[in-house]
Amino acid sequence: MSTATFRFSTDILRRLGEELITSFDQGIIELVKNSYDADASMCSVQLIDTENPGGTAVVADDGHGMSTRDIEDGWLVLGRSRKTPGSRTRRGRLPAGSKGLGRLAALRMGQEVVLTTQPHDEPGVNYSLRIRWADFANSDVVEDVGLAVERSESEPSPGTRIEIHGLDAAASEREVRRLARELLLLTDPFSDPAGFRTELFAPAFKDLEELVNRAYFDDCEFRLVASLDGNGRASARVFDRSGKARWTTGADDLGGPYQAPPATFELWVFLLGKDSFAGRSATVTEVRKWLEQVGGVHLYHRGLRVRPYGDEGHDWLDMNLRRAQSPELRPSTNTSVGRVTVLDASGELLQRTDRTGFIENEAFRDLRRFAVEALEWMQARRLEEREERRAEEKRQSEERAEKADKNLKQEIGKLEPDAQQAVSQAADDVASAHASERDLLREDLKVYKTLASVGTAVSVFAHEIDGPASDLTASVGAVERRAQEALAAKYATTIAKQVEAVKRSATLVARFATLPLGMLKKSKRRRTLVDANEAIRDTLALLKPYLDDARVEVDCDLSDDDPHVHGSVADIEAIMSNLLTNAVKAFRTPDAGLRNRVIAVRSSVAEGRVLIGVLDNGPGIRSQLAERLWLPGITSDEHGTGLGLTIVRDTVADLGGEAQAIAQGELGGAEFIIDLPLAGSPR
Repeated sequence: MSTATFRFSTDILRRLGEELITSFDQGIIELVKNSYDADASMCSVQLIDTENPGGTAVVADDGHGMSTRDIEDGWLVLGRSRKTPGSRTRRGRLPAGSKGLGRLAALRMGQEVVLTTQPHDEPGVNYSLRIRWADFANSDVVEDVGLAVERSESEPSPGTRIEIHGLDAAASEREVRRLARELLLLTDPFSDPAGFRTELFAPAFKDLEELVNRAYFDDCEFRLVASLDGNGRASARVFDRSGKARWTTGADDLGGPYQAPPATFELWVFLLGKDSFAGRSATVTEVRKWLEQVGGVHLYHRGLRVRPYGDEGHDWLDMNLRRAQSPELRPSTNTSVGRVTVLDASGELLQRTDRTGFIENEAFRDLRRFAVEALEWMQARRLEEREERRAEEKRQSEERAEKADKNLKQEIGKLEPDAQQAVSQAADDVASAHASERDLLREDLKVYKTLASVGTAVSVFAHEIDGPASDLTASVGAVERRAQEALAAKYATTIAKQVEAVKRSATLVARFATLPLGMLKKSKRRRTLVDANEAIRDTLALLKPYLDDARVEVDCDLSDDDPHVHGSVADIEAIMSNLLTNAVKAFRTPDAGLRNRVIAVRSSVAEGRVLIGVLDNGPGIRSQLAERLWLPGITSDEHGTGLGLTIVRDTVADLGGEAQAIAQGELGGAEFIIDLPLAGSPR
């Protein structure tokens, strides 16, 4: 009988390296985390000629180093770690790594690796190891390549140095800045209990280090502190700017019990209005720049930050979605910074193999639920306080109105009889005019409440459909590959056409899912100086999947001048998106016919005005609608809301401009002309 063992092709090293970690900065961070686990107090990263392929990355620390046994039975053993779960290092740290795979992905970023290490328990002894990946490429199985650990004498200085030579790809400026941010946020710069510092020898690091360490916590409006104990019970407090506890609660007002390890959630919430910062040393601009780098809620596990929680665009607590659904008094990733800190000595949270976040088991889901419900509790308390204040303000307003009316009548009573009648009539006319104005405002409010409800529903749909849409696209791709393999030459004549149609539909659904979220960004609503041309181009880019699906050709001819207007990007986006979608709907009406569908978008500047034109070659505006098309609820589409052109009219009016509609314009279809005052020109 013969015996056999598993053997591994050298291709496995390449595939693991490529597929586990896909970005330069993430690979470097994995090596830095190893330094943390090695009880280092300092870890430095040096990038040499990395602006082009072929450069060198060096990660060096002052940790406890490695002996030959540590290297042979630990560092070189893939898929297993010698770090015992729950055991602490000499400094009392719980190791962050557990699979022994992260370093492989990092080491594979180059052509050659040089390891130099001096163990703490062998002063003056140095061990080195050189790995040439070309040796593995020329061999069939991993076991065929021998690696020599060399011993030498050196000055006592425990620690490890890893050099990755011949990097396969250049490190872009964006990746270096992202690495700098990762290093600065790695060990919780908000408290630094770990006694671990990192340094990157790059200009981006120094700039960001100064910004991150500046810290504007004293300028926050509210600070939430929530705790989760070992029994799954939560408590929370909210402090105001003076440090006074505004609200306090125990487990009764929060959810739970939570099946998650003990944790702490802290959130600093800022009000970024100029009035809020009156009399303070910091400015709104300074705090905004700081929040751009550190904003969001970060997750610290065993002393180290876990990606992607808190990264740009990764809103793992759905703060921005909840704000879009119900914006009142809710923080967002742009107006707050926070951290969830969890030690997890028992190892309930399991990190993914590719090192991007945790597996969504019950422990992680309940940890997230704890943080979300603490946020909801804080928002409920703020809303209650606001409603109490509004009720009091309403009561005082009514009292002032009654008092003013009484005073007016008393003053009128002091006049001569002839004058009394004239002044009384004038006062009644003023009161009647204000009543009419209030009625109109109430009607407008109803329209925009309807619109807000629609927007909320769409934003929720977009958020919920994003994941399934991505899954659908991936699944269709898998079906296509397997069908091609199974059917070979028959694929093209059997199901290729149907698969391609499903692929197009899946791609369209995925693109449509992201469209509303792109339009809901808070930054777009900020009033500023807006480049009308840039806003028009951005809107066309957002709506491109929709226009392509409708087989519409867009002829865009924008002014070479400088068409800036006072307003917000959202204003221009609202105008353009409604006019463009109206044109597409017109193409789909029965009387549109099968014609080449063209929408022309134009802009020009003349005599202190910005003129924006949206024209199409559709059927035009029906005569019975021409007089009423700006009114809410008026539409030729049985499935439409009739609010689009009302929004255009009101938005243009708010910008100090005028909107004009031509039933049959230059291209034969509807033509809309938006006339806005140029920035700096009188309205």
